[in-house]
Amino acid sequence: MLFYDLPFASRERLTVAAALLFLVAGCGSDVPSPGSGTDLDPSGADQGEPPSEDEDEEEADGVDEKPAPGLDGGSTKKDATVPGKPSTGDAGKGGDAGKVDAGPASGDAGGGSDSGDAGSAPVDPPVVAPGDLSVFKDPGLEPWKLVPEAELADKCKLDPAKLKGVTLGSGFAVVRYGQLCWDSSGGRDTASAMWSSTKTLGALVTGIASYETRDIPRTGAKTGQLKDSDLATHWLSSVSYNQQAHVAHVLSMVGHNRSLAYGEKVHSYDTVGSVQINSLSTMVSTAIKQDAARLGSSTADFAKKFLFDAIGMKGSSWGGTQYATSWSATMGDMARVGNLIIHQGVWSGKRIVDAGWTYKMTHPAFEDGNTAYGYLTWLVAKEGQRSIGGGSFTSNGSSAGGLLADDCSPSAVWQKYPHGLSEAPDCTYKSAPCAQKYDVGSWSAQGLGGQFIVGHPGLDLVLVAKNYSGGSGPAGIFAAIRPALVALDPTYKGDDAAFCKAYSAGDYAPDLPAPVVQPVDEPVTP
Repeated sequence: MLFYDLPFASRERLTVAAALLFLVAGCGSDVPSPGSGTDLDPSGADQGEPPSEDEDEEEADGVDEKPAPGLDGGSTKKDATVPGKPSTGDAGKGGDAGKVDAGPASGDAGGGSDSGDAGSAPVDPPVVAPGDLSVFKDPGLEPWKLVPEAELADKCKLDPAKLKGVTLGSGFAVVRYGQLCWDSSGGRDTASAMWSSTKTLGALVTGIASYETRDIPRTGAKTGQLKDSDLATHWLSSVSYNQQAHVAHVLSMVGHNRSLAYGEKVHSYDTVGSVQINSLSTMVSTAIKQDAARLGSSTADFAKKFLFDAIGMKGSSWGGTQYATSWSATMGDMARVGNLIIHQGVWSGKRIVDAGWTYKMTHPAFEDGNTAYGYLTWLVAKEGQRSIGGGSFTSNGSSAGGLLADDCSPSAVWQKYPHGLSEAPDCTYKSAPCAQKYDVGSWSAQGLGGQFIVGHPGLDLVLVAKNYSGGSGPAGIFAAIRPALVALDPTYKGDDAAFCKAYSAGDYAPDLPAPVVQPVDEPVTP
């Protein structure tokens, strides 16, 4: 069996082991050993082996008669009149404030799906007024409130009968329209190591630092706004990777290449962060120190104030220096991160990070390196994917551990080419089309042992799972809950094949809260 034929969790476990053995052999690293009480394990305790997906798990029944820890790590709150009612009001499908149509994302890419109409015309996303941030729903700073099972069909468009038998690892949760719709742990989940899902968190924190330094003038080296178009050496005195690498190259794990020219970059997974991505922490801390009174002086303190505290992540800890593996979180906090990303960086009507940054996180940064990787985030792609072990795949199947194109999820492709620092003339697919009606590619954060955050912006849906070791990864998680979703889909009404054909082609996005806009390219900064 080839290395990249193994499930995702096994591949990453082997890669971590090999990397640590290499470092212990004398090459040097700041990666702590388990149990050392350092950033890799904030608690100081040995994490040990993650539980397997075969372990018993608590199954949610909608209402728990006894008080139990909430999904966020606190107590579960219930509304006295309407249990589980979201604190932000009706989270529905977004607003109908109506001026701008969330229409085709890629020019004339077709006018809807002709793939297996189940009896009615496909539902288009709602229209929203430009700049209306109220369409993005979330629980604010309050704990997640579980939607009662009796209201699940109405509020979440999910069939509870089709969710009851689902088991994924040691627990999973479903958030739709900014509401907690399902929690298989019964509210008993506690914080645990996220491993490589930390990478997506790190990309988000870097983007927030860029947003919060946007008004700082540039007067020389290590000054101004932190931009992805900056040379890494603008913020660092020296680097161990390519001296010409920009921040974007580091965020997409291609900064190590000898040549950064188009067609010569290869994505190489920086498992423990020592090759390039841990240097992002120093870039962030250097940038925020320009306004230390407001922003703080450490990446960890900055992340707590401008991310954790800003969106109610009360069950998380992160040391800030290790971008690869050191975040510990509850499923509730995983879901908050996912909801922030699918909602284009908005939380409770306030912008936390620029929409252009979340777009770049969830779209290929350098197609010649990897079509399935954005800014420290895995993507669905139809062709040209490279896995953790370097395997390249061009067709569907379980051997890619979830990195193959999901037959029922849309690929992440840009609306226009070239973009940013990438010189790709198109999405680089050889047989699959690049054009999509809606720009709603699915993405995921993936951690050792099966820690997953899966985003589906076109369905206003976030799925999180812990210790899910299924080889199909995000595709398997979506497949497990999809029957409950498709059963109540207003167009396809239980016809999974027709739904998947339209949705995976990018022709169907009934719940996209607001139009997705490709960011405007900025000049490369010196």
